[in-house]
Amino acid sequence: MGQIHVLRTDNFTGGLNLRADPFQLGETESPDMLNVDIDPRGGIFQRGGVSHYNTSAVNALADGAFAPEKLFAWQSTTPQLLLAANGKVFAASSTTFTDTTITTTHADGASFAPWTSSSTAFVYVACGTSTTQASKWDGSAKTLLTASGTGQWQEALSTPTGTHMPRADFCASHIDRMWVASTYEDATAYPNRVRFSHPNFPESWRSADYIDIVEGGNGITALVPFNGALLVFKKNSVHAIYGYDTDTFQVVTLTTSLGAVSSHAVVANERHLFMFSWPDGLFAFDGRGFRDMFEKLRPLVTLNLVSGASVDKIWLGITNNRVWLSLPVGNTVPTYSYVLDTADGAWTRYQFADGKGAAAVCDFVTSTGSRLHLALHPLNPWVLIVDQYDIYQDQVASTAAVPFTSYYVTKWQDAGVVSAKKMWRRPDLIVKQPSVTTTLTVAVYHNWEESETKRLHQVTIDAGQQNALVWHAIGVEPDAYAGWGEAPWGANASGAQFQRASNLGLARAVMLKISGEASKPWGVNSITYKYVPRRVR
Repeated sequence: MGQIHVLRTDNFTGGLNLRADPFQLGETESPDMLNVDIDPRGGIFQRGGVSHYNTSAVNALADGAFAPEKLFAWQSTTPQLLLAANGKVFAASSTTFTDTTITTTHADGASFAPWTSSSTAFVYVACGTSTTQASKWDGSAKTLLTASGTGQWQEALSTPTGTHMPRADFCASHIDRMWVASTYEDATAYPNRVRFSHPNFPESWRSADYIDIVEGGNGITALVPFNGALLVFKKNSVHAIYGYDTDTFQVVTLTTSLGAVSSHAVVANERHLFMFSWPDGLFAFDGRGFRDMFEKLRPLVTLNLVSGASVDKIWLGITNNRVWLSLPVGNTVPTYSYVLDTADGAWTRYQFADGKGAAAVCDFVTSTGSRLHLALHPLNPWVLIVDQYDIYQDQVASTAAVPFTSYYVTKWQDAGVVSAKKMWRRPDLIVKQPSVTTTLTVAVYHNWEESETKRLHQVTIDAGQQNALVWHAIGVEPDAYAGWGEAPWGANASGAQFQRASNLGLARAVMLKISGEASKPWGVNSITYKYVPRRVR
């Protein structure tokens, strides 16, 4: 008998990599995964489940009739969620959305800009340029604002008494002013114009207070404050407006090769701004330069799995300190949400139980101080609470919750010698401790052939009993054994379980696909491969 060699894998933090072939995949990367999370300490585990936030369908719409655009968390004295969908704006302080009667005409839906003074707080809403007036929302009622134009300007800074706002596609509060972009004035569209209000008076505007940004193509697609500047996006360029008043405002072009496909596809946190540029992909901006975050996912674009005709259904958002990029892969609505851990640049991939990805996502802190991680379904009128690690199903429609599929595919293991066959012996698995009996199914592949399963393996992790692991031929049920101790799953779980399986077989290289059981939690901390090399002939 030859000497047994050992390969140990307990670091999966490289995440999903769709670009690398079997010989280029990093030691910690995976060519395929679905609905699993990556522990920053190295393990993998099933993602959290999904449930409804709202207790009744938005606007009493039927499943499939929802057309979401934006989800905005207004953290005022009484926190509210504002939802732009189906040409309207809806608001919720608790779990029921009501119609604000604000209507929108822009393809991206409403644009929201919060404003707080010493005594009042509002959200200003840009509703589009064609026929709709801008509005302000005080938490319970809207106020329509008079469209700025000839005879409707407030030219004197000393008497800012207007109740006005230009018709525009986008708005943002920045420094001490309200800003709008892509305006409509005196029956003329100005798709490259940015306007700013009087200082400290968001409803007073002068006719001369505007900046036309003509460089970088026609049409502004988003307006976002970030890192002390106001960033203006077009499809193929990004510009920054710096300064603090009319004497110091200046425009600096940051790039003329990257941009944002829409206002759905730009999001910022304290450290970075993220944007999706077509066909370049996702980029992060830190105030100094742009960093490519899309390298590992680029085949989605280069292989035309995401069509340029569907870029208006690309959503980008941040919740639970992670970036969600939802892409219409092979469809006209998002089918997957690719989730990025910004700390280490690792991707994973989510899909709801009905085969859809999320639309807009955001964090929302309720009036009781609870932080919820929220997402919109792209077709059904439900705001969804995601990342719930104490439930193991998805409720994404009007019907009851249903199970979702979860799996992780390892990289190919060839022990660094492609030419030599190896007898792959009994691998050791360290699995996470469950509180219920859970079965993992492990498909085994040989010699870089991913279309044929050579062996099928089931790992039965029986809470309170000894667990059984039995290799078996495809189509043959495994034997069962008993005995192990019980432990809670999730944040309170402690420890793990050691399991030893039977041989993987004779092959130059092996790859495993580990799948969880429906509606039950699972996770893997470590895989140790053992093999005996054969003589090279």
